Amino acid sequence: MRAGDADRDDTIAELREAYAQGRLTQDEFSERLGQAHQAKTYGELDRITSDLPASASPVPAPRPQAEVEPRGGARSVKAAWASWVGVSVLMLVIWGATWATSGGGPPYPWPVWVIGPWGAGLLIWTLNDRFGDRDS
Repeated sequence: MRAGDADRDDTIAELREAYAQGRLTQDEFSERLGQAHQAKTYGELDRITSDLPASASPVPAPRPQAEVEPRGGARSVKAAWASWVGVSVLMLVIWGATWATSGGGPPYPWPVWVIGPWGAGLLIWTLNDRFGDRDS
């Protein structure tokens, strides 16, 4: 897995601590510091500090696959529906205000062109999320 700047900084901090404790000579510290700056993966960072006592591992372990939801999850579905309801109510209020101030009959029900397709799409997404194949 590719390492980022924060991961390299954590390794460099661990190297500095090891140098301050006398675990590394000046030459070893300089060499490993250069390696840390050039490291591209977690494995390269691990090798730089593998012979040092583990204080706090500077490289976070990758998340297990079981924690990663294959789809948006229940929270995303609820948020999507809440957004749909909020926008739908706002459009209906605008449409109603237009009707109330026009002085005539009801104006063309334009909100249905947003509420309807968006709601249909959300329904399909929700059903697919709930009953679809979760292994894909």
